[in-house]
Amino acid sequence: MPPSVSTRSRSARRAAGSNGSSGRSVPRASGTCSASFRHRAAPRSCAAAPGRRNGCERSRGCSGKSRMPRAPSCPAWAAVPAARCVDRASLPGVAEPGTLPATLPSVAPSRRSAHYGPFARWLLNALFGPIAFPDEARASLAQAAERGTVVYVLRSSALLHLLYLNWSFWRLALPLARAATGLGYRIFAPFARWYLGGEQVRPPEGAKDRSGAGVVEAVRQGESALVFLRMPRTLPSAVARLSDPFPELVALQRANPGRPILLAPVTLLWRRRPKKLRGTVRDFLFGDPEEPGAIRSVSSFLFHRRQAVVKVSAPIDLAAVAAEDPAAPNDSVARRVRGALYHHLAREARVVTGPPLKSPQRVAEQTLNDLQLRHALEEIASEKKVSKEQLDRTARKHLREIAARYTPFAVDLLKAVVGWIFTRIYDGVDVDEAGMQRLAQAGQRAPLVLCPSHKSHFDYMVMSVVCDDYGLQPPHVAAGDNLNFWPVGRLLRMGGAFFIRRSFKGDRVYGAVMAAYVKRLLTDRFTQEFFIEGGRSRTGKLLPPKFGMLTLEVEGWLSGVREDVMFAPISISYEKIPEARSYQQELLGGEKQKEDARALLSATKVLRSRFGRITIRFDDPISLRRVFEERGIDPETHTPEERRALVRALGLRIAAGINRAMPVAPVGLASAVLLSHDRRGMAEDEVLSRAEFLHQAALDGGARTPAWQTNARETPPASLRESGLVQRALRSLTVDGHLKSQEAGGQRFYSVVEERRMALDYHKNSILHFLVAPAILAVALRSFGGQRVRVPELMRRARELSQNLKYEFIFEPGRTLESVVEATLGHLVRWGIVERQGDDAVPVASGVRAGQLLADLLRPYLEGLWVAVDALELLQAGPMSSREWTQKALDRGRAAWLAGRIRRVESLSKATLENGIDALRDREVIRGAKVELTPEWRSREKVARLAEEVDRYLV
Repeated sequence: MPPSVSTRSRSARRAAGSNGSSGRSVPRASGTCSASFRHRAAPRSCAAAPGRRNGCERSRGCSGKSRMPRAPSCPAWAAVPAARCVDRASLPGVAEPGTLPATLPSVAPSRRSAHYGPFARWLLNALFGPIAFPDEARASLAQAAERGTVVYVLRSSALLHLLYLNWSFWRLALPLARAATGLGYRIFAPFARWYLGGEQVRPPEGAKDRSGAGVVEAVRQGESALVFLRMPRTLPSAVARLSDPFPELVALQRANPGRPILLAPVTLLWRRRPKKLRGTVRDFLFGDPEEPGAIRSVSSFLFHRRQAVVKVSAPIDLAAVAAEDPAAPNDSVARRVRGALYHHLAREARVVTGPPLKSPQRVAEQTLNDLQLRHALEEIASEKKVSKEQLDRTARKHLREIAARYTPFAVDLLKAVVGWIFTRIYDGVDVDEAGMQRLAQAGQRAPLVLCPSHKSHFDYMVMSVVCDDYGLQPPHVAAGDNLNFWPVGRLLRMGGAFFIRRSFKGDRVYGAVMAAYVKRLLTDRFTQEFFIEGGRSRTGKLLPPKFGMLTLEVEGWLSGVREDVMFAPISISYEKIPEARSYQQELLGGEKQKEDARALLSATKVLRSRFGRITIRFDDPISLRRVFEERGIDPETHTPEERRALVRALGLRIAAGINRAMPVAPVGLASAVLLSHDRRGMAEDEVLSRAEFLHQAALDGGARTPAWQTNARETPPASLRESGLVQRALRSLTVDGHLKSQEAGGQRFYSVVEERRMALDYHKNSILHFLVAPAILAVALRSFGGQRVRVPELMRRARELSQNLKYEFIFEPGRTLESVVEATLGHLVRWGIVERQGDDAVPVASGVRAGQLLADLLRPYLEGLWVAVDALELLQAGPMSSREWTQKALDRGRAAWLAGRIRRVESLSKATLENGIDALRDREVIRGAKVELTPEWRSREKVARLAEEVDRYLV
C-alpha cells in the first residue's frame, strides 16, 4: 500500500469540503507493489555479466564465491532451491558533473558507470550476502526508474543502510543513490568511490546544506538519491539538524514536469524485535531499536543481520501530487509529503516489530482499569452483595491466568526449538507468498486477527514461525487452558500465548476480564491468532465455527479502540500429522489423552519420524467495518440481535474462507478414490483417471490452488498425471501401511488395508468440502434409481440431504440452495453425468461411474446418520445419558458393519455419529442432556419411516 497524503492547502480543503469532496490519495506509480521477505543465506555462485567461467556468469573481477540468499518462498527449514541471482549489467555513463541540464530530461537519463573494486566486492559481499533483496521490490524499482527519477526514502539515517542499498542496486542493475542526506558530506564523500559504487554528485559551490543540496543536484542531473527523514535519537545527535530537500524537490518537479520524481519508501530493519515502551539509558545513548544510532545500528547488523527485513512500498509520484493543487506553496506540499512518508514507514516497521512492549504490570493495570470492566465488576458486586475489593482480587487472579508475558528472548528461543523440531520431522513448508503480502498490507490498515484451521498442536507454533520469517510480528495466540502446564505453559506464555478456558459460562468476572484483555490487545495493535473451530479437527474436515472469541473481538472493536479489525482466514495443511494414531483411537470411542508433562515426554518419539510437508494458504482478509456496512448495521445503534447475527455470519464467512484456501492435496485425491471403491483393489491407471476427475471437479467447485502448485516460482506440469504427485502419494501411503500394492498382468494394483480406512478418511476429508455440492446432487440423483427426474424434485431431495448433513459440512454463506443446485447441475452436465432436457435431469449411461464416485464420497456420513437413527430404538425404554447412548450406538453400528448392513467402517466414527445426533436434535427427534425421544417421535412406526428416508440414499 502506498503512502497516502493530501497536498491541498487548508483553505483549498475547506473549499473542497463545501463541495462534498475530500482529500485524494497520492497516485501510485504504475505496476509497483509492496513486498516483504525474510532473509536466509544459502551458498550460491553469482550469475553476473559479462564473462563466464566455470558455468558462472560474472562481472569483471568477480571471484565467483559470493553467497546469495535463499529464495524467500519458505522458512529456512523448507527444502527449496536457492534464489537465482540477478546481477548488474554494464551501464552507460553520463556527462561529468558541472555540465548540468537546464531541466529534467523527458527521456530516461543515462547513468554514471558504477564500479566496485575487488576488495570492496569481497568485503560488501561478506557483510551483505546473507540479506536478500525482494524480487518484487526489484521489479517495482526497475519500473519506477523507467518512468522517472527515483529518490529512495528511509526513516532514520545510517551509513550501513546506504552501503547495503547501493551494493544491492549495483548487483541488480538498479540506479544507485548518488547523494544522501544526513551522513555528513565531508566525512563520507572522499571514500565514496570505492564503497558506494562510484563518485557521488557534488553539491553546488557555496551551498550551506551540502548533503541536501547534493540530493537536489543529483535529481537535477537525472540521478537517483537517498533521503533520510530523521536523525537517530541518540545523545550525540540530539541537537543535530537533518537536511530537508523536499521543498527544493517539489520546486524542481514543478519547474520540470516532463519527468516525474518518484519517492520510493524503503524499510530496512536489521532486527525484528519491538522496542520497549519506556526507554532505557542505552536507548538514550545509542538510539532506540527503531531509530538506532551508529553504534547500535552496527551491533544490530553484526548480530542479527540474518533476521533483516527489506520492504519497498509503492512510490509516490511527486509530479502527480504537485499537480493536484498547483496553488499550494512548495513548503506546504513538501511538509505533507514528508509526513505521509514518515507515517507510512513507521507503520511498515510496526507491522514487522509489533507495538512497543509494556511491562506485565502496566498491561495488568491498563486492563483492570478498563471502564467497561469496572462497570461490570460494580454491577456484579451490587447483585451478589460482595465487596469491590474481593472482586478486584478475583479479576486480578483471572488476568494472571489469562495474560501473555511476551518477551523477545522467549520468541527467539521458541523459534530455535521449533525450527529444530520441524527440520527433523518435516520436509519443509510451502507458503503462499502473495497471501503473505496481502496479510502485511492488511496489517498496515488495522490490527490483524489470524484465524487458521486447527488440525494439530503444531498449529500453535507454525504461524508464529512463518510470520517471523516473513517479516511480520508473531501473533498473540489464544491457547486452550489444557496447554497451561509446566513447562510448556510458561514458555508459550512468554512467546505470546494467552490462555482461555474452554467455557466460562456462568463466571461473569472471568468473562469480563477476558473481554477487557482482548480489547487491550486490539488497542495496543497486537496481532492475534485464534482457532475459529475451537479445538483440533480429528476428522480432517473443518469443524463448525465457535463464536466465543469472535464475539469478544467484535465487542472489543465496537468499544471504539480502532477504526477497523482485519480477520485473516488461513489454511494449514499437513501431509501427515503426529497425532493421527490418537485421533483414530478417539474416533473409535476411546478417551482423549490429557495434555501434561508426561504426555509431552512420550510425544518425543515423533522426532524419529518424517511427516512430509506443511502447506499454508490464505484467503482474502475480511474487514470488520466492511461487514457491518454490507449488512447495513450501524455500529453505534445496533441491537444485540443484530450483533449476534453478524457474529454468526462472520464466523461462517471465516470458515468458508479457510475452506477456500485449502489446497487440493494429492494424498486426499488418492484416498477419496480408493475409499469409494467397493472391490478388492484398483489399478494405478484407474486411480489416476479418477483422481484427475475429482481434481477437476474440485477446481470447478471453487478450489483455487491446483494440486501440483506448491510455489509460484515453479513451472506447473501439464496435468495432474504428469506431475507424479498422486503416484508419490500412493507410494507414501503404501510405505505407511495404509495400502497394499501388488503387480499382476503388467499393472500395479492398490487395495486399502481395512484397519487403516479411518486414517485414509482423514486425508479424504481434507478435500471433501470442494466436492460436497456435486456429491449431494449425485446422491439425490441416485436415489431415483437412474430414472429421469424433475429438477424441482431433485432440488427437494438435495435440500433434505443438506439438512441431514448440515453439521458435517460448512456450506458457502450467502448462497441459496437453488443457485447452488443450478450451478452444480451445470457442472454435472459438463462432466457428462446428466443431460438437461427442459426441466428434467436425465442420467447419462457413460457418466454412471463418475456419478457413483461422487455419491460414494458421502456414504460414510449417511451411514453414520443411519446408525444414529437405528440407535433411537434404545431410547424407547426411556432416557439415557448422552455418553452411554453414544457408546451403545457405536456398538450397534459395529454389529451392523460385521453383518454387512453398512459398508464403510469409517462411518463408525464417534465424530460422525455425534453430528448425526445433532441433526436429530435439530429435527426435534431427541432432546435433553439426558437423551430422550420427543413425544411426537416415540412411535416406532415414525422412527421406521425416518430410517427408510435415510435408507433410500444408501442404495
